Amino acid sequence: MEMIAKTDCSWSHNTDTAALHSIVQYTELAGMTLVEVMGYTAHAFRIIIDPEAVEVGSYSHFDWKLNHEEALNNLGFSVQYAGKQTNIPPTPEELEEGIQLVQQAIDRGIPALSWDLFIPEWGVIYGYDDNRRVFQCRDVRQDAELPYEKLGRGEVTELYVLGISGYQPVSRRAMLRGALELALRHAEEILPGLEKSKHRNGIAAYDAWIKAFTNRTVEAFGNSVNTVKVWDAREFAVKFLEDVVANWPNEKDRDSSQLRQLASEAAAHYRIVADRLGALVSLFPFPQGGEPNQEAVASRSIELLQDAKAAEVQGVRVLEQMLESLD
Repeated sequence: MEMIAKTDCSWSHNTDTAALHSIVQYTELAGMTLVEVMGYTAHAFRIIIDPEAVEVGSYSHFDWKLNHEEALNNLGFSVQYAGKQTNIPPTPEELEEGIQLVQQAIDRGIPALSWDLFIPEWGVIYGYDDNRRVFQCRDVRQDAELPYEKLGRGEVTELYVLGISGYQPVSRRAMLRGALELALRHAEEILPGLEKSKHRNGIAAYDAWIKAFTNRTVEAFGNSVNTVKVWDAREFAVKFLEDVVANWPNEKDRDSSQLRQLASEAAAHYRIVADRLGALVSLFPFPQGGEPNQEAVASRSIELLQDAKAAEVQGVRVLEQMLESLD
């Protein structure tokens, strides 16, 4: 079985978290690594899949405002945002609200998070020229100017901008507790807004993925996108847990050895998850996508996903124990 492993943790296929990491560098938490941001936001434990085609938008099929606000709140930040998660271009009033929010964030010295600047992914807006009415923006496609009027009117015509508005320090222990709570809720409960959707998150997402392969209805490009993003997330989960093992401080009046031991056990389980997903990445390279519905390939993919699910179930159980050890 061909496996790949992530060796460069300075970037991520999960562009919202990568963008949040860039933003955090302009705050009181400057210096926080991407591994830490992926872990403490619980985005390293995210997976969302639809059972019909593993369609390209599965990875972003969540309540953006709620998810990003919870993630940033766990780091100690308060946020404000503008826009609606609909495929409808913003009205002139909504556009003006978005422009003002971005300008206010930048005036505080912190870039803003935005969706679909030059491509339907997340990026940052880090400057503006009010006289020329242009923003300076960066996403995975390019670093360039964007006219004000194009905000929320890109490829998918959807306005979404978020800015950090305040900060209250949070202890590392509280951040870890919050991250584990978010990760466990994602693994075990249906995400808000998905109750009536076919998309599934957490452990149930593996069953959805397996169903699509079983029915031979997998869309090649969408599957390659989701595969590389979930693999990338689990590689960061491993690195994050290993970081807890290596660097968790000795705490006064607390025995941290149990927490480190549990983190080591969880990392071992998630290493299996990442390895199985890495084998899927080899089968379905982005963006070509391979042949997911070819008989032998689909059967092999189901085996890999069953292994990944079993390991993640074990990993989640250890995350629960980690959370208990923090109480």
